[in-house]
Amino acid sequence: MKTKTVLRKSAIGLTIVSAFALAGIAPAFAGTIGGAVAPINVVTQNDVANITVVAADAQTDTTIVTGTIDNNDASGWKLTIASANSGKLKKGAGGAGREILYTNINLVTGTSGTLGTGLTSPAASKDVTLGSAVYAALTTATSATVGYGYALKISWPADTSMLSGDYQDTITVTLANNI
Repeated sequence: MKTKTVLRKSAIGLTIVSAFALAGIAPAFAGTIGGAVAPINVVTQNDVANITVVAADAQTDTTIVTGTIDNNDASGWKLTIASANSGKLKKGAGGAGREILYTNINLVTGTSGTLGTGLTSPAASKDVTLGSAVYAALTTATSATVGYGYALKISWPADTSMLSGDYQDTITVTLANNI
């Protein structure tokens, strides 16, 4: 009698499993999978060390730095450009006949790569006489900025009162997420 009961239960169980299999129903299992995308915030800076300066000639859009920007923040990014000499190329400590005043740095963008979709180009000319200027690619990004090329350019008027020698400034480029 016990054998018949076990066989009958097995047969019923086998019939139910077979009916589910024929109907395309299988037991469901659910699990959560996922991961995190690491933040990317990288800027390269290639300085132009030998700018041609001719005292009698005005300079227009002379390239001083080139580089690329990679950033994946959804709020965009900002690029801060700082001039150690507050917008001047100086010979030694500077002073009369020893300074080339360029005041503005022109940020030219889009020379290569891709600006994140949804961001606005930060290309502009900004005054650096207070030491630095901020250029921002804002709004909401729907894709990352990848290998986005930029160039920094300066201009200055002719000045025949300049003394001969080497003139320099230190330019610092800082990339940060827009907060």
